[in-house]
Amino acid sequence: MTLPAFVLVTGNPAKRVEAERILGRELEALAVDLPEIQSLDLGEVLAAKADEAAPHVGGPFVVEETGLELAALNGFPGPLVKWMLEAVGSEGIARVAIDRADPDVRARCRILYRDGDRQVEAEGITEGTLVLPARGEHGFGWDPVFLPAGESRTYGELEPADKDRIGHRGRAWRALARRLT
Repeated sequence: MTLPAFVLVTGNPAKRVEAERILGRELEALAVDLPEIQSLDLGEVLAAKADEAAPHVGGPFVVEETGLELAALNGFPGPLVKWMLEAVGSEGIARVAIDRADPDVRARCRILYRDGDRQVEAEGITEGTLVLPARGEHGFGWDPVFLPAGESRTYGELEPADKDRIGHRGRAWRALARRLT
């Protein structure tokens, strides 16, 4: 599967590492910490990111947005998870869900490829639950408290290749690759 050349625009180096592992190739990346609009709509946040990224890139590029939707909070924080992580950390997020007696959660990743007027989007979703205490040394963000459905190990405990296979980001990148090739 041969993907067209593009620049990955992200201020998060861990996202680049995962994307390269999933795609099996090095990516050209532009480390830009894009402003994020405050919206619970993942697609709206992603489109705004793409609009912000476009002036920084002279050709095809990809942006990504990830959300963590807690059932206990009717889908909040969704794409605002970055700010919740900064405020209370991954264990704080898990504590909220567990204290509300509903640890069910959905991890979503949406990716947008843009080349001039052409846009291609893809999404990956992984259902799971939040657990305490945090477990594992792999990954980043809320990985140590996210237990994917059907797994006994959190994202933080999974080997990277296993996380890529079942994870929301891996699903999104593979879907994008299928749509672009």
